[in-house]
Parts: sequence; C-alpha cells; structure tokens
Amino acid sequence: MITPIIPDNENERLLDLYRTKLLDTPEEKEFNEIVMLASEVCEMPISLITLVDVNRQWFKARVGLDTTETNRDVSFCGHAILQDDIFEVPDASLDIRFSDNPLVADDPSIRFYAGMPLVTHNGNRLGTLCVIDRMPRTLTEKQRFALRVLAGNVIKIAELRMKNKQLHTITETQKRIISIIAHDVRNPLAAIKSVIDLKQADYIDEQTSAEMLEMVSVQMNSTLEMVDNVVNWGQLQLNNADTVFDELNVHEVVNEVLAAEALIANKKNNKLINQANPAATVLIDKQVLKFILRNLVSNSNKFTQDGSISVATKKDGKKTIITVTDTGVGMSAEKAKKLFMETEKTSTLGTNNEKGSGLGLMLVKEFVDQVKGSIAVGSKPGEGTKFTITL
Repeated sequence: MITPIIPDNENERLLDLYRTKLLDTPEEKEFNEIVMLASEVCEMPISLITLVDVNRQWFKARVGLDTTETNRDVSFCGHAILQDDIFEVPDASLDIRFSDNPLVADDPSIRFYAGMPLVTHNGNRLGTLCVIDRMPRTLTEKQRFALRVLAGNVIKIAELRMKNKQLHTITETQKRIISIIAHDVRNPLAAIKSVIDLKQADYIDEQTSAEMLEMVSVQMNSTLEMVDNVVNWGQLQLNNADTVFDELNVHEVVNEVLAAEALIANKKNNKLINQANPAATVLIDKQVLKFILRNLVSNSNKFTQDGSISVATKKDGKKTIITVTDTGVGMSAEKAKKLFMETEKTSTLGTNNEKGSGLGLMLVKEFVDQVKGSIAVGSKPGEGTKFTITL
C-alpha cells in the first residue's frame, strides 16, 4: 500500500476546507441527492462526498456505506485530491498502491474507484465526489461528464452557503454597530447641544457652561473610546473569513500593545510591565490578540493611579495562560461576576472620573469565545484586578 502524499498547499487547502464549516455536520438533502444521483448515473453501489481533513476523510453524504469516516492514510480520496481531473482505479486488487489496503482486502472490498476532486474558486481540493464498486469497472465518457458536473454542484452549494453566511454576518454586524452608536453616542451629543442651547439662551453664565462642558468632555472621551472599539470589532467581524491563525510571539505583541498605551499610562503615573515569556507563543489571529490585550490594559489603566499594570504568560500543557494584573481600585465579587454580561452592562468611573460604556470587555469576551478560549476575572476592592485568558 502506498500512503497518499500531502499536497504542497496543504495549509491553504485546510483553511478553505474549514471555511466551509461542513465537517461533522448532519446529513443534508442537497448533498444526499447528489450522491444518490452519482450512484444511479454511474451504476455503482457506493457513492460518497468526502472531505479530506488532517488525518481522516469524512463523508458529508454517502450511499451504500455505513461508516462516516476512515483514516486518511488508507483513503483513495487522499490520492484523488492530488489530481486535476477524475482519478480512476479500474481494479484496486491489481494496483500496487491499493492491493493490500484494508479497504480493499476487507470490507467494503473496493475494486473500482473513481473520484472527482472538489475544487474551490481558490484552486484548493477539499475532497472528492466519488463512486465505488466491489468489482472491476471503467467509467463511460457520459459517466465521467456527469461526475464532473455533480462535483461542481457540490462546490457551488458549499460556496453559496459561505457567501450567504458572510452576508448575514455583515448585516448583523452593521445592525449591531448602528444600535450601539445610536444608543451610546446620542447621550453625550445631546448633552453638548443642551449646554450650547442653555448658553445661547442666557440661562447659564460662562463659568457654569464651562463646568458643564468639562463634565460632558469626560463623557465624550469614553464615547470616543467606545466608537474606536466598535470600529475595530466591526472590522474584525467583517474580515472573519480572512482570519489568519498565526503562531505569534506573545512577548512581542504585548510590547506593541504597551507601547500604544504608554502615553495614557504616564499621565496617571502607572508603570506598564511586560512579564510575558520571550519564548511563549500562541496560535491566534494577531489583530484579535491585540484587540483583547489593548482593551484589558486600557481598562486596568482606567482604574489604576500611581500603580502598575503587568502582562504575564505561563504554559499549562498545550494551553497558554495570559494574565493582565493591575494594582488599582479593584471591585466587588458581585460586580466581577457581571462584568462580561451584556444584559448587565454597567460602568464605573475610573480614578480620574473616566467613564466607560462597558462595551470593550463584552467584545473581549466575544473574541475569546470565538477562538475557543476562556476569560476569568479576580478582584477585591482596594487590592487590584487580574484578568486571566486561557487559549
């Protein structure tokens, strides 16, 4: 038996495969009808839509076979995805690549195999539409044509679904951005207009209007921070299909985040400390990690005066744990419990009366969930706060 080789574009191929979100999903009528038609047209007892994963081939739809997956090492489809057109094996028992393959020697006793690669618009082969028989065969030209057309329809269905999901994401993201901005930007703008109207009508003097505008200015600072968060969140959401999971050096990313926050920290006499292990790495999209860390460091700075904010890492098996710890005012256990709950969105003034919307931490939680991580917070009034992210 000859094990199928790994394609040169394996990483890009797998990325395209995972974008379809088809792996390990329930059976669906559209795909089942395609394998039924392939089996009928090609007069074969077995027909499969296979998706070739890292170590396995998984069957999205199947006719004539009970199992849902097999190892990639013994797969015929692992060989088929290396081809540009139909990969056909007339008699596997006489083929040096497959004669001692367990799928040939044992059940389902494959003799004939023909697989048409499922090729995305990026040119990546996700798997195959294949037909199988337990006796030697060859396809007719009409059957080959039908197999090519049906394989093309599998890809069209998958890519159309991806487009629909992207459109849905864009629509929902736009709705959420509009909702957040309409709710959180209206109030400070209305407050500024009220002060101007009162001043123009001579209901308040210069000193009072100046004091009121100073109060509104503090609120506007938090509003600008909120808008910045929403814009960054929206961009990351809309670019979700292009998310790239790189192996990042955490220490280097923390340096970038702390450099961006240094000016604000200096104004409050806070020391920013990078305690991340210089060798620590994590597999994540860089912009997502920066968004998470920037918000946590910014939040810590808001509630710390004449203190320190440190970012550290440690390994726990395959997990990477990142902590953001401050020596600030802290919070009660009850408030910490509600910190990431959208229905409990509240805001506490910072040490310089900085006002926040509470939105940043909720978006942080959303991104941590998206990358299959977890986040926790520990805090006591007067003793500071520690955020712990596990990736």
